[in-house]
Amino acid sequence: MSFSRKMAAIAVLVFAVSSAALASAEFKDGEVIVKYRAGVVRPREAMNLLYDAAGVRAVRHFRGTMKGFEHVVLEDSVKVQDAIAEFEKNPMVEYAQPNYVIRISPADLQGEMKAPPPLGGIPCIPGINIPGCDPNAKWPCLIPGIPFPPGCDDSGGGGGGGGNPPPNTRPDLQPAPPETVPPMDDPDNAKAYGLTKVGAVDSWPTHRGDKQMVVAVIDTGIDYNHEDLSFNVWRNPSPTKNDIAGYDFIHDDGLPFDDQGHGTHCAGTIGAVGGNGKGISGVSQRVSIMGLKFLSAEGNGTTEGAIKAIDYAVEKGAKVLSNSWGGPRGAENKALYDSIERAKARGVLFIAAAGNDGKNNDNPNEASYPAGFDNENLVSVAATDKDDRMAFFSNYGQKTVHVGAPGVNIYSLAPGNGYATMSGTSMACPHVAGAAALLWSKNPTWDYKQVKDALMNTVDQVQSLAGKTVTGGRINVFKALQVTQ
Repeated sequence: MSFSRKMAAIAVLVFAVSSAALASAEFKDGEVIVKYRAGVVRPREAMNLLYDAAGVRAVRHFRGTMKGFEHVVLEDSVKVQDAIAEFEKNPMVEYAQPNYVIRISPADLQGEMKAPPPLGGIPCIPGINIPGCDPNAKWPCLIPGIPFPPGCDDSGGGGGGGGNPPPNTRPDLQPAPPETVPPMDDPDNAKAYGLTKVGAVDSWPTHRGDKQMVVAVIDTGIDYNHEDLSFNVWRNPSPTKNDIAGYDFIHDDGLPFDDQGHGTHCAGTIGAVGGNGKGISGVSQRVSIMGLKFLSAEGNGTTEGAIKAIDYAVEKGAKVLSNSWGGPRGAENKALYDSIERAKARGVLFIAAAGNDGKNNDNPNEASYPAGFDNENLVSVAATDKDDRMAFFSNYGQKTVHVGAPGVNIYSLAPGNGYATMSGTSMACPHVAGAAALLWSKNPTWDYKQVKDALMNTVDQVQSLAGKTVTGGRINVFKALQVTQ
């Protein structure tokens, strides 16, 4: 086996072990999501009897379009499976399910993917036989705050830039800066090679985007005060809980600040401010980025938080949802599937990262969800590199993964007015979300089907994606902008 193949095999092994280590907690103990049948009357006495039978300690009601759902907390002695069985015996209940854990995939690497070190410099990993490894070397931790691989170095932070603030010191939202007039060149656009690959640079002379187009970044939050993002941050015209820039479902308030780095990076690829003379531009130079935080500083979240974020985005007028996260057990996560269906009913396009396990999403047992769902309004995105090779970590699927986009060594924003390079299908997903926003802003009367079809029908055919995705190609928004329907 060649040296490069050995390194790739080791990397895949690292990611596989990481996924296995995190998958041990696939759902939250003591929590169940319940969906009641539409139109069924639920008398209080009957509900109390049901709660007692299922061992419910507390009930959290969903609101708005989700008012038929409940998130219930069980007594300590009650098993999730037993409570689900009790709920599903009741004719008022359509289904009940665990509150599945959702997370950033461990292969969303912090820091640039460079040439491998000399063989003697490969760090050893406890319990894994790596011939010739160096016991004194260390892998960087794949996600800050998560000690994997074992013994990894967690001192690197988010890979450049201003860094994250200490916990519980989320800044207040500052007023948006004025528009830069006349526009000034963004000095580091050449570092963001994906902008050229997806045809954004060719598009900007005639189509820069529109701030009427709202894109929700459903993630770890965003740095809403970042100097290269603030002008394009959504401002809620009707805030109710100080939710001016979005919402934080971890802290249950209106300050969705990114304490991890992942969400800010995704937001920058979609809509870093173009022409302000700072840093880079996003694919859509003018757009409104809604920050929705349901993933913690450790990159973990739950189905409950995800569906709340999706429904909030839809209710507040987002047309494109960018979702760089996932988890297994999709066929059993009906609540998540239903939330995407509710978005479809409101004409919303749902963009999802294909996942970073190097697996086939066409196989339900291997797939990452929500990318593996079959919702009509969903676009699943694989990752490619600067040479149009599919990333070794990228999930694929001839039936379930629609397009490719740049996802290796992607330069974008980091919290604290910083910038960072990351890799993953998480970085490919926002290229497509930004392209959808740019295309839709030019064609505001289109529906989500027309936007999705235009993006899929105008891809650049790429050999590495042939037979691996529905289209066999990488998106090209410049070509999509030429489509008339």
